[in-house]
Formats: sequence, C-alpha cells, structure tokens
Amino acid sequence: MPTMPGIFRPKHQPTREEQRRDYDRRRGSARARGYDARWDREAKAFKFDHPLCLGCHAVGRIRATEVVDHTIPHKSDMSLFWDRANRQPACQWHHDVVKQKLERLFDAGKIDALELRLDSGTAIRLTREMDPSL
Repeated sequence: MPTMPGIFRPKHQPTREEQRRDYDRRRGSARARGYDARWDREAKAFKFDHPLCLGCHAVGRIRATEVVDHTIPHKSDMSLFWDRANRQPACQWHHDVVKQKLERLFDAGKIDALELRLDSGTAIRLTREMDPSL
C-alpha cells in the first residue's frame, strides 16, 4: 500500500511536538492562569446549575457538561475570567473542537462575540458539519 511521503522540515526548525511544548511552557500552568481552588469551586457549582452541554442541547442531543467554557476568551483578563455571564456549559468535544474553530473565526474578525456561544447559528452549523452522527 502506498504511503504518504515525509514532510520536509529543516533540521533547525522544531517539530510540531516541540513547538507545542514550548508554547505550553510560555503559557504557564493552569494554576498560574487563574484556574485555582476558587475556580474549581465555581466550576463545580456552575456544572451543578448547568448539567447539560449547551452545544449538544442546541442540536437535540443530551450530553453532560464536562467543561465550563469562557464564552469570550479571557486571555488573562481576570475581570473577564471571573465574569459569571461569560460562562457556558460544554462537553469536552464542543469545547475542544467546535469552540476552537469559533475562536479562530472570531480572532480573524469573521464572526462577532455573540457567535461564540455554542447555541449560536454558526456553532450549530459547525456542529452539524463536524459531527457526522447528526
């Protein structure tokens, strides 16, 4: 069976794995970014109050909340980080797949902040495109 040819990478250029490790080192730990014991308590209470993933609910699926997502990325803005109105319940898949795509579109200026919600029209369309089981 044919195999895909290797990708050219100059020896001085780091691999993707090395790039990811370097990014994580510069970014700091979750605790250093504000995800401390206080956050753990608030996230637990939020999950209790919002037990279902917002994105799944929007497409008629029931899945438990696994992640408390900051609707608008806080990027170390602690007032935005602690803003309770800036939170939405998400399953791991919606947080890791759909929300990442939404944030890239937002950063590129292609969608506004309201479209970062997992029940927005853009999020619903992306969910349906990216999940073949729907």
